[in-house]
Amino acid sequence: MSPVVSLPLSLWAAVSVGAQEVINLPAEDRRLDADFEEVYRVGALDGPLWQQFGTIDDAAFDGDGNLYLVDSYAMKVVVVDRQGGLARTIGRAGQGPGEFSSPRSLAVMPDGRVVVSDLMHRAFQLYASDGGFIRSVRFSNDLLTIRGRVFADLGRDAALVLSGDLMLIESARFFETLGEPSVAERRAGRFEAREPGKRPVRRLALEGDSVIRETIVEAWAPTSAGAVEVRMGGRTLSMAGQTPPPRTFDPGLFVAPLPGGGVAFSDSSAYAIKLADPGGEVFRVLTRPFRPEPVTDRILEAEVERQVEASTDRAIARLGGGRPAMDARTGELVQGLPEDMLREAARSSTRAFLEALPAASEVPVVRDLRTTWDGLIWVQRRGDEPVSDGPIDVLTVEGRYLGGYPAGTPMPDAFGPGGLVAFIETGELGESTVLVKRAASIPN
Repeated sequence: MSPVVSLPLSLWAAVSVGAQEVINLPAEDRRLDADFEEVYRVGALDGPLWQQFGTIDDAAFDGDGNLYLVDSYAMKVVVVDRQGGLARTIGRAGQGPGEFSSPRSLAVMPDGRVVVSDLMHRAFQLYASDGGFIRSVRFSNDLLTIRGRVFADLGRDAALVLSGDLMLIESARFFETLGEPSVAERRAGRFEAREPGKRPVRRLALEGDSVIRETIVEAWAPTSAGAVEVRMGGRTLSMAGQTPPPRTFDPGLFVAPLPGGGVAFSDSSAYAIKLADPGGEVFRVLTRPFRPEPVTDRILEAEVERQVEASTDRAIARLGGGRPAMDARTGELVQGLPEDMLREAARSSTRAFLEALPAASEVPVVRDLRTTWDGLIWVQRRGDEPVSDGPIDVLTVEGRYLGGYPAGTPMPDAFGPGGLVAFIETGELGESTVLVKRAASIPN
């Protein structure tokens, strides 16, 4: 058993005052075998018609090992059985009950119900396990969209845990020109007003006709960057109304559900994984002695260039070819830009935005966090380069370090029963494919 220790002074600001126990995990890495067994692959331009995907945005497994894939371009959910065959499809393009305008993320509830977010409809669509439509749950009137991942809350019958952010209608104006947010932006919770130094870990309750936002626990938030102004296209756009404006390298808020309710989350630059019970009390903090790297001019310049290219690629993938887009001010569908204009607009606006932002002083250690069906916690650390993906640690809720998968092992996009994991990939021609593997059991 790893020792229980006093928390280092440098980490106190990042830990809830309700924490009962801090466990210092070992510094030495224990290598786990990342040679996962391939189960099947789906998605091919020359494959069966059902496998000619548009854009796969999200994936989730049910308790039987069936895989659910959101194809936002084809506007449907494709359900793949355990052998890699087509089980069924859910939904279709349209404005009627159970139809999609812009499906984006999904979660499969413990009882098999399927929840799909539809950004254009501004609602979650609920379906039975056989694909039959149940009902819609509207976003609240002040909520424009939900960005990030959603997971089934394992302690409630009809609720989701959000690892991302909520964009309110009144805070949309600045971001209308910026397109899709970066990974850090999606997960930093920066679109919703909050108290200084705090950001809520959100539960989205779906019992009623509209989404009810609940706070599971208050996470730590970095200091506000203050008022930020960006000059674009002859206009000066102010971020003074955002609470707080982000800084480059601000730590994201990564959240994942735990069996029985509660969540695991990371909110700081340090390696400090907090575990909260269903009532929102942080009962344990898991740390490893990895320190954030100081930000230098070279690191900052490289990160700006990386984000500019990544933002441009996302904009082209999402809106290229003149695809319609949502006007952030009104929520209406508008015709997209030609690809060359879209590329230039995305590149110039993202660069102007990033160059106007101040930078945090440290590069965060944690880059992602997920949980498995049996309650293991997967934590991806940064790699040798400051903004690269490094090893994936596997931890238990009880506070044990089971080992780590080496750098170069991708974080799965979905976890299923019996060690199933799914990876969403993009081919050379931009086509979406999904690879399903089985991770070997990890000895305790």
